[in-house]
Amino acid sequence: MTVLSFAVLSVAGLGVGVLSGFAMGWVSHFWDLGLTQQAVGLAAVVAQLVVLYTLCRLAGWGSRRQSGAVGFAVGYVAVMLVMLGYLTGGNIVFSAKLVNYVFLFGSMIALAVGVMRSLVLPPRPTPTVTGAL
Repeated sequence: MTVLSFAVLSVAGLGVGVLSGFAMGWVSHFWDLGLTQQAVGLAAVVAQLVVLYTLCRLAGWGSRRQSGAVGFAVGYVAVMLVMLGYLTGGNIVFSAKLVNYVFLFGSMIALAVGVMRSLVLPPRPTPTVTGAL
């Protein structure tokens, strides 16, 4: 069951990575239009990072294992590494703009914290009272 949840959540991480990568492309497309667009872009990046952290935590919680969060993070990072590669025309998917670096490094930090915080500890045994009052 652990392997199956890891595989399913890796595919989910791939899907979220593709969607957030292309959403980030729209944010960086409007980055050069002025200070207002940059503020909105940074707010969008922060919102994406909060959602990414939450999804990573939910993956760990839903699978009841830290491997679920790791599977989600592995799928997401795999897509980000592919998107950093060069296209046939020589262009890269993520341009060299500040907002892209904030997104890339921020997403890695959000995933790392999400994986570490998704550690599921066994429940503490409740003390039993022996003897009647």
